[in-house]
Amino acid sequence: MTDGPARHRRAFGALLLAGLLTHAPGLTYPREVVFDEATFGKYVAAYCCTGERIFDVHPPHGKLLIAAAAKLGGFDGQFSFERIGLPYGDTPVWALRLVPALAGALIPALFLWLLLECGASFPAALLGGILLAADNAILLETKIIVWDGVLVASTLAAIAAFLAALKRTPDVNWRFVLAGALAGLAVGCKLTGLAAPGLMAICLAFGIGGASGRLSVRVKQAAVLIAAGAVIYLGGWWIHWTVLSQPGPADGFYTTTGSFLKDMVTFHEAMVRENVRLAATHPDSSAPWTWPLMRVAPYFWQGDGASIYLVGNPLVWWGSSAALVIIGLASVLQGLGWSAPTSGNDTATPWLAIAGYAIAFAPLLPVGRVLFLYHYLTPLTFAVGFTVLWLDRHGWIRAGGVRAQRISYFVVIGLAILCFLAVSPLTYGFNAGGYDEWLAAVVRSWR
Repeated sequence: MTDGPARHRRAFGALLLAGLLTHAPGLTYPREVVFDEATFGKYVAAYCCTGERIFDVHPPHGKLLIAAAAKLGGFDGQFSFERIGLPYGDTPVWALRLVPALAGALIPALFLWLLLECGASFPAALLGGILLAADNAILLETKIIVWDGVLVASTLAAIAAFLAALKRTPDVNWRFVLAGALAGLAVGCKLTGLAAPGLMAICLAFGIGGASGRLSVRVKQAAVLIAAGAVIYLGGWWIHWTVLSQPGPADGFYTTTGSFLKDMVTFHEAMVRENVRLAATHPDSSAPWTWPLMRVAPYFWQGDGASIYLVGNPLVWWGSSAALVIIGLASVLQGLGWSAPTSGNDTATPWLAIAGYAIAFAPLLPVGRVLFLYHYLTPLTFAVGFTVLWLDRHGWIRAGGVRAQRISYFVVIGLAILCFLAVSPLTYGFNAGGYDEWLAAVVRSWR
């Protein structure tokens, strides 16, 4: 954040505050098990309290962070998480949902940082942050016991720190250590977090995105990134085996020998094997090609006169999807490219965002197991980033500050807020006098 650092810090703080204000209300509501909490809550209980060896097709880092907060908040691991709708009673729900909520609150601010490092003007970066702050799907997915918010936040922060490191010095600096560590955390949440180191590798391999032209420097930078990432990734697994010392369900999937490297290989082989073997079906699962259309919104919870569905902000989801298609067609039909003459901010680099989108989304397309709409959250952030950066580069964002922007800029922000409010009954799960039931019926009709 080199240009106008005070203004950038204020915007970062404002977006963080907006994230906290949307996450804090109703963090403990409903005081019942919601959707994936029925599965993932058991993992958290094992890590924080029971020590039973559990098996998951994802690495342990996100679960460990949630478990640490739960333990500090007084959770004793005795709750069963048996089914959706099971009352939590006096279980400290806020402690179980705290880490996801903090990650979700950080996402818009981190997105602002990333866009600025991608060369976006301040108004463009602020618009991107506001759009993510107003997305209902990101909000809901970061208010329950899942770690997708930690995945998205660490991915954005890792890439932003990496780009910042490339700009600050022609050699190696502490920002590379930070970027590598955050990338290790992203991969440690889910293997789809490989999008972060993948984009870094592209930049370093081809000397682009601000990477040094000297191969020896890029190799040194890559070595620092790998070392920092490996420390975090392997450290999470060391904690995993240290904490899970009691017999449990995982014993049916692999045998623990006490040899760290051997157990690492065995566990990863089991993760890949079970990912391939997963054949269970679910009525709310969806194919990846439907995610940009937000076609199947998963049902999360049903209460007395209220319900929760994972529905994104229509302007954010459909707008970014339409932009990908329209800009793509325009590039082909009219010969537009990233090196084409621009009438706007020529420092904006939309290619970084579209590369991130491809890296994050393409590997999910051939996956045969059950997938849900929330698997699109990382590609969604890149799609929004691409749209904003492209508009910035091609003159829709005017030079100058926010006050210099055309009326359409503020119309987009207003529509995003209106769409957020319109969907909010299904995000927070409150009764809206029949409107929420009508909205739920509309959402179900998209399938």
